[in-house]
Amino acid sequence: MPGILLEAREDVCYVVSFQYTDDMFLEMVPEVLKTREDVVLLPFPSTGLSANRNNAMRGCATPLAIIADDDVRYTNEQLDMVIKTYNEHPEVDIACFQVFSEEGKPFKNYADFDFDYAHQPRGTYFSSLEMTFRLVQNMPSFDTRFGLGAGYLSCGEEEVFLNQAYRYGLHVHYYPQQLCTIPSLETTGSRFLEDKRVRRSKGAVFYMLYSTPSAFVRIIKSALCIKIEGKELTCWNRLRLRWNCFRDMFDGFMYVIKHPLNDSVADEIPLDFQPIDIWKMP
Repeated sequence: MPGILLEAREDVCYVVSFQYTDDMFLEMVPEVLKTREDVVLLPFPSTGLSANRNNAMRGCATPLAIIADDDVRYTNEQLDMVIKTYNEHPEVDIACFQVFSEEGKPFKNYADFDFDYAHQPRGTYFSSLEMTFRLVQNMPSFDTRFGLGAGYLSCGEEEVFLNQAYRYGLHVHYYPQQLCTIPSLETTGSRFLEDKRVRRSKGAVFYMLYSTPSAFVRIIKSALCIKIEGKELTCWNRLRLRWNCFRDMFDGFMYVIKHPLNDSVADEIPLDFQPIDIWKMP
């Protein structure tokens, strides 16, 4: 974590939220984090990535915020770019940017033009490392049922978060500029075929983003259209893999129905009962 710290500057501070299960882990905090005046430590006796992010956001007192993992690296010029973007666009509440590897490879296939969330190109999705925030009052929290450490659903928290922010009326916008550098380009979602928790998460995200009928059709289409590579696989094995994909996505779909975020209160689901064109679905 200390490696992420830049030289102190008056307009930047660091909120370090870290989870622990035993007091012995508090003694392992690097000394530099305890002594720098621009660092705020927020120990959090819990588990789950989404819960940890929410704890950090609650402890942030600045007008703008960036979610950063301990292996991400920023430059002063990149932070200046974020501040300038928000100053020039006071209507924007969440700005998403680009991330590159240390070798200069893009984290994803980014568009070279800016766009609003409502008009994002097909197949676009954003990870937390690409997001920055204006800390307005109606900024949603991350759904603690999703994300690493949540148990049943291991990813998808960013998609749910951005969709909820948009439904709350916040302005989400993408800009084709580099925000930071990371050492690895691998994401949790890239393990769809290998990890049933990732497949569950996809089905759960469909439920959270679309109407119930639309989400169910998307689960079917995803199971049918997923690319399964490997010439040695028999037709039976391919069929079994597609069935596993459908079953696990449906399990995630049912999980969020049976486990609302607030006890006895159903999740707010967009009721979009327009005709469904399955060939135009992401």
